[in-house]
Amino acid sequence: MPRLIVLLLAGLTLTGVLAAEDPRQRLEAIEADIGRIDRWLSSSRRDRDSLQDELRRVDLTLADLSSRARRTREELDTHRRRVAELEREITELQGKEADARAAVQATIRQAWLLGRRGPLQLLLEAESPERIARLLAYHERLARARADALEAYRDNRRDLERSRTDLAATRDRLERDRVILDTQVAELAAARKGQAAALSRLEADIGAREASRAELARNQARLEELLERLSRQATAPTGETFAANRGKLPWPVDGRLLQGFETQRSGSRRTGGVLLAAEPGSTVRAVHPGRVVFADWMRGLGLLVILDHGGGYMSLYAQAESLLRNPGDIVEAGEPLATAGQSGGGSSSGVWFEIRRNGQPEDPGRWCRPPARA
Repeated sequence: MPRLIVLLLAGLTLTGVLAAEDPRQRLEAIEADIGRIDRWLSSSRRDRDSLQDELRRVDLTLADLSSRARRTREELDTHRRRVAELEREITELQGKEADARAAVQATIRQAWLLGRRGPLQLLLEAESPERIARLLAYHERLARARADALEAYRDNRRDLERSRTDLAATRDRLERDRVILDTQVAELAAARKGQAAALSRLEADIGAREASRAELARNQARLEELLERLSRQATAPTGETFAANRGKLPWPVDGRLLQGFETQRSGSRRTGGVLLAAEPGSTVRAVHPGRVVFADWMRGLGLLVILDHGGGYMSLYAQAESLLRNPGDIVEAGEPLATAGQSGGGSSSGVWFEIRRNGQPEDPGRWCRPPARA
């Protein structure tokens, strides 16, 4: 533990490891963060505008496709009606085909009957020239009827085939239109969903960054106020007054000395400082003016306050129950720093107190007035 404290104090004294706790450096860090967020917001807002433009384009495309889809559905209805008409026409043509086939069969039958008696036979069997003329005219009409019936059959057959071809083409077109419509609607719906989701995520990110920026701006204002207040206060001493008060400093609490100063570790006992008894919650006070450079929890010491008195001198107040100061605070001798307790695993309520010069522990008893012993 002493080595850890030495490293901590050396860092505070020589390199400013805790410089982030310095209000000015914290302010600079916040300003840098605000700058980064502003740049991100500027870029993201441009991205948002681009996404909104893209969403507008998708919406307009959706409107156009919706109109086309409506027209396609109307066309599909028209095609369905045409299919029904074609089916009726086919039914009618099938009836005509049957009639034509029957007519052809009748003509063939009549021709066969007449063919069995040729024109000469008819003349020989006729009783008068008038009857012969009538029979010959009837035979001629039957021949023409046969030819007309066969031609009508062929025409009906061609019409039937054309109708069937038209019906197949119409059905194919209907299917293509349906597939195209479904594909366009699905692709557009997916595109719009993706655009809306991306815009929603970006809006959420922008909102979160804007909230972070607002919080940083509030922190910036508080730090600027703190710096203004600190600028009106006295700065930390140079260390000359601390050295001049050797043997005259007050103790941080008016308690008994529970553990004296040691530099050699003995078991689990702390070294490098003294343990002073104090009731839980009693006030721990600064022994000399200084600036708070650390106020936080540390392993083995619990809640800890470190004061920088300048000139390489520091005082440490550990195992506190609560902390009353923040890093950067300027305090005067006798002002409250913390309340006594047993944090960090202390065996008795009180305060662990150290004085260090350039990171090395010195006996507080040589700096402070002798306390009462247990």
